[in-house]
Amino acid sequence: MNKLMLCCAFILSVLSASAQLNIVPLPKQITENGTSFTVVRNTKIYYEKGLKAQAELLNAALSPATGFDFEMIQSKPGVQNGIILKFDKSLAANKEGYRLSVKNNAVVLSGSTAAGVFYGTQTLLQMLPAAIHDKTRQKGMNWKIRGAEIEDAPLWGWRGMMLDVSRYFFSKDYVLKFIDMMSMYKMNVLHLHLVDDAGWRLEIKKYPKLTSVGAWRGEGAERTGGYYTQEDIKEMVAYASLRNVDIIPEIEIPAHTLSSIAAYPFLSCTGEQYVVQTQHSISKEILCVGKESTFDFMADVFKETFALFPSKYIHIGGDEANYDRWKACPHCQKRKTDLGLKTEKELQVYFNQRVQKMVSKYDKTIVGWNEIIEDGLTDKAVGMIWNDQKKAFKAVEDGHYTVMTLTEYSYFDFPESKIPGEVKAAGWRSPIPLEKVYQLNPMLKGMDEKYRPQILGASAALWSDQFIHGTLLQEIPPLNENRSEKYFDYLSFPRMAAMAEVCWTPVARQSWTGFEQRMRSQYERYDHAGYGYRVPQPKLVSNEKAADGYVLKLENMVDGAQIRYSTDGTRATAYSAIYTQPVKVKQLSDFSAVTVVNRNVYSLPFYFPEKYEQFKNYGELIGEWIPSKIKGKEFGLFEMNASGKISGNGNYQVAFWYTDGDSRLEIKSVEVYKNGIKVTEDVHDGFTGGSQQNNLYKFSIKEYETGAEFTVKAMVRGDISNDSNGAVFIKKL
Repeated sequence: MNKLMLCCAFILSVLSASAQLNIVPLPKQITENGTSFTVVRNTKIYYEKGLKAQAELLNAALSPATGFDFEMIQSKPGVQNGIILKFDKSLAANKEGYRLSVKNNAVVLSGSTAAGVFYGTQTLLQMLPAAIHDKTRQKGMNWKIRGAEIEDAPLWGWRGMMLDVSRYFFSKDYVLKFIDMMSMYKMNVLHLHLVDDAGWRLEIKKYPKLTSVGAWRGEGAERTGGYYTQEDIKEMVAYASLRNVDIIPEIEIPAHTLSSIAAYPFLSCTGEQYVVQTQHSISKEILCVGKESTFDFMADVFKETFALFPSKYIHIGGDEANYDRWKACPHCQKRKTDLGLKTEKELQVYFNQRVQKMVSKYDKTIVGWNEIIEDGLTDKAVGMIWNDQKKAFKAVEDGHYTVMTLTEYSYFDFPESKIPGEVKAAGWRSPIPLEKVYQLNPMLKGMDEKYRPQILGASAALWSDQFIHGTLLQEIPPLNENRSEKYFDYLSFPRMAAMAEVCWTPVARQSWTGFEQRMRSQYERYDHAGYGYRVPQPKLVSNEKAADGYVLKLENMVDGAQIRYSTDGTRATAYSAIYTQPVKVKQLSDFSAVTVVNRNVYSLPFYFPEKYEQFKNYGELIGEWIPSKIKGKEFGLFEMNASGKISGNGNYQVAFWYTDGDSRLEIKSVEVYKNGIKVTEDVHDGFTGGSQQNNLYKFSIKEYETGAEFTVKAMVRGDISNDSNGAVFIKKL
């Protein structure tokens, strides 16, 4: 071996060893001790009584890649060699905490509970080379673990992910895989969204039509759906329990219930026959609160549900209820009168209170979106705060518990970027990049420390309504695809890792820069484990202005990958030149780069976009609106200079496009003035926000004059407030 090869081998060995301590989430305390432990064929796994299951899980994790059949031995305290799992009462302050000591002869893993020991094994796996996650034997590997002393415990007790299996049905096998993905990062709550307008996914034996009718939508070849049998649920719960994951079922009520109403029309106010929707919308059909048969039905459903899910929680949804049916229903109105209530919102509080009493008989606590607690629910409940941080303050002041599932940090159905080529995803708010997730702190700024015990933690949400906005994401059964699973993997990783760290690691030890560097070695683990993920773009380190251009320095954010780049104004590909040193270009728009794991796996392009590039097909920019130009809920005048953009007689189009903010822009009319005199108009209601409707306005110019000044005047407002940003474009048709 020549000197160059020896040097490269040494560098690679150093990088590989360093990567082995790139643990996510970062432990509370970690100190290297200068030793190492190597897992070999005759390494034994010792476990104290009560930890056999954790030993079996560790064995199952280590055996495939190493090819070793580890002997597992129940032992008494005092064993000195091998991998040792044991209880330690001194760690009882946090039941999920653990202590891990790696030395030359032994790996000692302690916890006050089986949960703590399990989390210690997950850290241990991250201290081994990434290939340990592979399901096939990896020959020629040295399974060395760098010596260290680790003391660790989570910051928050609720570290969750919500999986929406109602709007799109994911198989039992994918749910089990998703639990593994969560376990890798010590997440412990799987919130299963089992019921919505688009599908009922839980077998209830007393009501078989819930699954024979409510679990399916469409007709003939277009019929899709599925459900979990009670045996499936038992298997999922057992699998999760071994990995310290609590599965919380969500039975959505009283709204988002079209799937159950389609199965049993007596549950609705009208009694009419409905069908499960095939395109996403929030149905106005709602459970009838005036009929006792509705509560009898729920009692039966809860009885069977609680027999399957041991969790102390039941999620009831409770959001986005449309009261039109209740207002017109004689049964509901009689109930409202009998109770002396004034509004339908109070009627929903009554509904929630009855549900709360119903489930309390089973020692269950209700969980719901923030709507369930903001309107007057008096008994303690858990509010998942999603659409307004201020509602968390009211919740804790009223004595409730909260879990932060804030849209701007935690809704993983939003994409990470607006880069051209990004996957189809939710668009009613801005994208959520990895760094934004890492900025979440469940203890909100300004919240009194005395309320900290009522903040349980945080959760991310993977909504699947994009699957019923069209057919782009639908799988093609004859091809045996798993497109939907790859899609959810892509949305989850690496953002789930960021969510895990902000829920686990002490705030003082949280560092975006440190996390970003530790993540470099995680992508190879995903590759070996068979998990999909979003490949990060090359990172721009510096962009220095030179005499005749710019010098660009990039950093590769994925260990083992390459950066490939182009300088001719075209987008870089997996076949472009390999980046090895800073690159000089005449103008920034000439440059593009991608992170290439292999020729089938690579990132979206890094490049320098022009402002409003995504709207270039709508013509030239004539105006930008910002909050100071919007009056809020009152319509006001927004003027734009179109001189030079209107260049002759003909038909024109003005397009309004939202870019950012909490409010969408609503438009009532567009008028065109020539030299101060109105010459044409288009009057219709339109809006642009996370979605848009009728946001294009058309008009004709018939008496164009050279040198004339043209002004476009629009009547606009923000639907909630004046917090809206966007741009207006004009083009000749």
